[in-house]
Amino acid sequence: MLDKSNHIPLYIQIRDEIMKKIKQGCYKIDSKIPTEKDLMLQYNVGRATVREAISQLVNEGYLYKKQGIGTFVARNKVSSGFEPLISLTYSLKAKGFLEKNLLMEKKLITPDKKLLHKLKWKNAAPCFYIRRIRYVDNNPIALETSYFHKSFEEQSASFDLTGSIAKIIIQDLKKDITKIEQTIISRAASISERVELNLKKNELVLDMERWVYVNGIKECFFYINFVAPWNIYSFSLASM
Repeated sequence: MLDKSNHIPLYIQIRDEIMKKIKQGCYKIDSKIPTEKDLMLQYNVGRATVREAISQLVNEGYLYKKQGIGTFVARNKVSSGFEPLISLTYSLKAKGFLEKNLLMEKKLITPDKKLLHKLKWKNAAPCFYIRRIRYVDNNPIALETSYFHKSFEEQSASFDLTGSIAKIIIQDLKKDITKIEQTIISRAASISERVELNLKKNELVLDMERWVYVNGIKECFFYINFVAPWNIYSFSLASM
């Protein structure tokens, strides 16, 4: 059910509901999903809200359309389709936005107890840290802090760290993603966040944490903390 008091936009909630039904097998591969009108009635929302939810799933490869017939399920689980799931770059390009990522800092660090807990690592070990500010049409839209398994640092000089991190993990490193964990909350922006994102005093931000696990490495390979204006979804952010 939709939570209309939630700061997460309704089309994102509908997208997640459809995605859940695909993963659970309620909507089978190549089966037709309910019509826009049926979804409007089911969720008590307007046509534009339903269309945006479906558009996102089409862009991400989970649905496909047959002209004049309807919308169908492309697949019922993610595999090589992880990039649209975890990549803001992918989602923005799919919508025609021009993005730029400014690399603020990169270094090898040893996490303290607090960071170790956040990374969900059992034992202290060096990790590769980068911090970026992301822009669309020269407007800052997100602050990113990322931490990688030490093995990433050994090849990092070969990669463009201002580009898509998802592409590096999936296509360049050819990592087989086995699990993704994610949390998103809305909260008040800090003073520094308001300055860097050009926010007004009382504006909220979405604070997302994501843990990406890959085959062959037991602990989290990639952790990201992503802070963006709560209306970032107007730029068509993928499930974060």
